Amino acid sequence: MAKFVITGASGAGKSTLIAALAAQGYPTVPETGRQIVAEQVARQGSALPWLDQAAFMDLLFARSIAAFVHTAGTAEGCVFFDRSFLEAIAYGAVIARPAPETMLQAAHERRFANPVFVCPPWREIFAQDRERQHDFEFARTDYAANIATYAAAGYELVEVPRAFVSERVAFIQQRLGDLSGHQPSNPAGKR
Repeated sequence: MAKFVITGASGAGKSTLIAALAAQGYPTVPETGRQIVAEQVARQGSALPWLDQAAFMDLLFARSIAAFVHTAGTAEGCVFFDRSFLEAIAYGAVIARPAPETMLQAAHERRFANPVFVCPPWREIFAQDRERQHDFEFARTDYAANIATYAAAGYELVEVPRAFVSERVAFIQQRLGDLSGHQPSNPAGKR
């Protein structure tokens, strides 16, 4: 199974795009970071970006690796990840905590398919919420770190246009259709 990542800025429509791809019948993996924040808030934990950044980074990496491994050997076609373990490495750059060699090695041993789809910062749709407490400027800083991390890891980056979600889905489907050997299966039979 080809594993594709949708990355970019927080609040740029990645989760909405992932949900739309799921509605089209594609297997998807939700964003681990938002799950962690929701869980930590619910149980009054401290592994939160605004309380213990290092603990959040470590948990984000471990859970993202587990999600990657969990999809191994599943159905044919492709699966879309809403962010990945590379975001944990990028977050380390943002908080001035370099990723340990063990993280870098684990990321090097696990590869996603090219291209990596990038949702750029989009001020008009950015919104703060219970899990996203940072502002738009932090989203831009995080975006720059994410892009630099994927590029340094040797991934091809393809920017997803700022457009209606249906147009974004069509853009990704067209791009995948253009790739030899990565024609996505469509288990739900939808287009």
